[in-house]
Formats: sequence, structure tokens, C-alpha cells
Amino acid sequence: MKLIDSIRDNPAVKKDWKTQYRRYRAGRLKHQYWLWNRKSADQYMIDEYDYKILKNCQAGNTLFFNSSGYYLKDIFNEIIVAEQFPVVATFYPEAYICKDREDLPNVLPMKVDNFALVNSRNELWTDVDGLTEYLSLYTKVMNPGCRVFYSFRDTQIFVNRMTTDLEAHFFNWACSLEQKLDLKLSWHDIDFKKKLPDANGEYDLSENPDTTNGNLKFWFVYKGNPWKIVK
Repeated sequence: MKLIDSIRDNPAVKKDWKTQYRRYRAGRLKHQYWLWNRKSADQYMIDEYDYKILKNCQAGNTLFFNSSGYYLKDIFNEIIVAEQFPVVATFYPEAYICKDREDLPNVLPMKVDNFALVNSRNELWTDVDGLTEYLSLYTKVMNPGCRVFYSFRDTQIFVNRMTTDLEAHFFNWACSLEQKLDLKLSWHDIDFKKKLPDANGEYDLSENPDTTNGNLKFWFVYKGNPWKIVK
């Protein structure tokens, strides 16, 4: 009863800047890269996967949505940043703020030729049908031929893990988007860590450790043909 009372009487989440910033920063690991890069005038840090994305972008507008893309601006100035958290505008005024992904076409003044969403926490707690719905909204801001870089963690997606071949499940989903959304799969990396017993015959029970970029990575082309991937 004490526990129930405690939850019931718990005050609402604070709306002050410090609280909102801390909540944002706790869920955006790459924000730390931006803080480090602010302190360096001649050397910048970049995530390896983000660098691979940049090498595979084509000429045109490049949007990083909900992925702390502002930390890459000093390296790739063409990047457009859109975020769902209004607090981002307080430290990065150039960001387009889109609280609801449905409003993205109304918020952005342009369509894009490259679209990157890297393991956004806003994509979690849904199933593959939910991901399809999200991507259908994102296509509304894409030019034909847009390259789409989309990644997430499987542990955040609803699926029966006892009866499902997870690799086939997510790969088949990615392939199905060609018919559903005109998104043709160009490259993918499905990384389920193989559990091996230790010296005592016991298994590590921790979940997949890729919390930064996600362990499921899919690259698509919207209304176009796959490109030759730059490694």
C-alpha cells in the first residue's frame, strides 16, 4: 500500500530547462560527441557508423532525424537537423523541431535526398508494422531516389522471441517495404550476438550491447535503384 501511495502522489515531471535537457541527454549518447567537439578547434570525433553513412550519402539535402545530427555539422555542413525534443533548439537553434513525426512534412521547408535515423529512442516499443508506419511518414519528405539509413535495436521491438526466427523476421520485413512503401533494400547488417558458454558452462545473460547505433541496420532507396555501397 505504501508503494501504491508513493506512485500515486509522485509529482509530475518537471518542465524546467535543466530537467528537460537531462532527460534528452540521457537518451542521446551521441550528444556527448557534440560536447567533446565543442572543445576542439582542429580535431573532431565521429562515430564509425555515422562516418559510413556520410560516405554513402549522395549530393543533395541530408536529413538526420532524432539522431543528434548536429554533432556532424562541422564535418558535413550540408546536414539538416530535425528533432522531436524542443529543448534541442535552446542549444542548437538551427534544428527544426517536430514534436510529432506526422508533422515533419509541414516543418521541413524542403525534401531530402538522404535520410538518416540512427537508433532513435522514439522508434521503440512497437512492432515491425509500427516501423512500417513510421517509415511511411518519413517518405513524405523524401525526393525520388532518396537514400534511407535506418537502424534500431531488436530488443526495443515487440516480437515473440520464443517462436520467431528473428533474423528472417526482420530481413523479410525490410524486403516487404519495396511493395508497401517503394523502399528498395540496398544493404543490411543484422547482428545478433552469438552466446557462448564461459569456462563454467554458463551463458552471458546481458542483452545486445549495441546501444549506440542499433544492432539492426537497413539501407533503402526510395523510388529508385540500389547504389554501390562505399565501405
